[in-house]
Parts: sequence; structure tokens; C-alpha cells
Amino acid sequence: MRAAARDGTIATLPLELALRGERRYTLSAVARAAGISLPYLRAVLIAIGYPNPRPRERAFSEEDLRAAQALGLFLRAGLPRQELLEVLRVGGRSLAQIAAVVRRFVGDALIQPGDSEHDLGLRYVAAVEQLLPELTPLLSWQLKMHLREQATREVIGRAEREAGALSDTREVAVCFADLSGFSRLGTRLPAEQMGAIATRMAMHCFEVARPPVELVKTIGDGAMFVSADVPALLDAIRALSERVEGDDEELPTLRAGVAYGPAVLRLGDWFGATVNRASRIAELARPRTILADAAVREQAGERLRWRRTRPRSLRGIERWATLYQLVGSY
Repeated sequence: MRAAARDGTIATLPLELALRGERRYTLSAVARAAGISLPYLRAVLIAIGYPNPRPRERAFSEEDLRAAQALGLFLRAGLPRQELLEVLRVGGRSLAQIAAVVRRFVGDALIQPGDSEHDLGLRYVAAVEQLLPELTPLLSWQLKMHLREQATREVIGRAEREAGALSDTREVAVCFADLSGFSRLGTRLPAEQMGAIATRMAMHCFEVARPPVELVKTIGDGAMFVSADVPALLDAIRALSERVEGDDEELPTLRAGVAYGPAVLRLGDWFGATVNRASRIAELARPRTILADAAVREQAGERLRWRRTRPRSLRGIERWATLYQLVGSY
């Protein structure tokens, strides 16, 4: 209570206690009960962003114990320890973002003018007790949906079957898109308005990313897309351009760079020369343009029209590169 009063978190203290549960177990006790080595369980906690407990600290509840036992089942089923750790690391990062969004959304929805800390705290607890049990099946449904969609697109080749492992390397088109002049806007617009513009951009990115096009991530005003289907990716970026241009908030204009070639999928992100190349091409694109390398133009087929640009230097990659501008992006 003293710490909460000092930090100004009295209103959320009941919520913290409701979510935490009764802390009965040390990390060592949880590891023994789950049949997991203590160093590995500690590595899992760090991977998912859980605070590292002090020695002999009773920091874990029955729910934590059940989660650790489920983890033990995965390990005993033969799943590789390091790869499972990578999966948990990606999941922890993604769920932390979901938690931040949910916390802000619910917090804004429930707070009322003139609330006392007591009233607000109890209202938060009541909402958690009612809504949190329904959040788990909702997240589970989304995970199954994405696994199903990705499974239908996964082609397991002969070489992978013979090797007994899936290859991390794919031939894909990679696109980086962002809003022209967004950084300059930050010198004259308040932070809240900049955040609103970035949110609108992210919303449009989610709306145009339909299988086989994957939205890998959004960063501020920018986004990264990947697809093995080049025409589908270009259609998605053209649709994104149109949405940005027609947005009621009058967003800055879009620019995009696209490259095609081998890329490596790790921890939910993509890496390699093709990714770097797409990023550099995006830096050269002018407002209202989609710029691509020769491999994209070749994979795009005859349906789209291109205009060859003068040779350009890709910073840190290629002294002179032949690039093509998609005609009729809007």
C-alpha cells in the first residue's frame, strides 16, 4: 500500500492483486513440479518478459505452476528446447503489445469523471473478473485461425522431407512502405496527432494484408509486408496507396520499395539481403510511387506497367541498381 501510494497506483492495486493470484511457490519449486531444469525455466521467464525473481522469493501462483507443467509437456513431447524458447520469446513480445492495447482500451472505457481511487479500482476488478475469462478463447481462436491459414500456404518440398526439417529460407517479395515527410511533421504537430496518424496508417495496413500477403510489422508510420506471390503483394500496396490517399484524416502520401529474392524467417521476422534491398529501395522512392527491383518486375508478369528509372545507388548494397517505378500506382 505504501509503495502504491508513493507511486500513485492505488487505483490499479486491486487489479494487480486480482491478476496476480496467491503467490505460493518459488521458482525452484515450480521447476521441480513441472519437471523442468531451473536454468531453462529462468531462461523462459526472461524470454517472455517476466520479472526475474529473487532467490527463494515466493513469486508464483497455481496458474504459473500449471503453465510451467504445460511447458514440460511440450519438452517431453520432443520439441527442441532452443526453438521452443524462440517461439515463447516471439509470443511474449506479441502478447505484451496486446496487453498494452487492452489495458489502455479498457482503462479509457471504464474511467469516469470524478472517480475516487476506491471506485475506479473496484470497477477495474469487476471488469477483469467478467471479461478476462472470455479473452482466452478469443486469443485461442485467433491463433488457430492464423495457424490454419499459414498451413494451407505451406509447401513442404522433397528436400525438406529428406532432411527432416523445414527450411527457413524462402523466395519472397519484401515491401517497405511509409508516409512521405512523416518525420518532418513531428516538428510542428503534437505527439498525440502524430500517434493518431500512425494508428490510421497501421489500420490501413492491416486491412490490405490478406493471404497470401503477410503484414510482418508496423513501426511508427512504416510497415513491412512479405509474400511469395508478387502480383498479390503489389495489389495490396496499390490498395494501401489508395486508402492512404482517400483517408478522411488527410494522411501524408505513401511511398514504397519492393525487392524479390531469398529471405530467412526467424522469430516472426524476415532477414537477409532481399530485406535490406527493399528497405534501401523504399528510401529512394518519391511520394506517391512504388519502386521495385528487376526481379520484382520479372515476377509481376505482363498485367502491370513499369517505367525504368535512371540507375540509382542503394546505400551500403549496390553502387548502381536498375529500378522500376510502377505506373498507375493510384
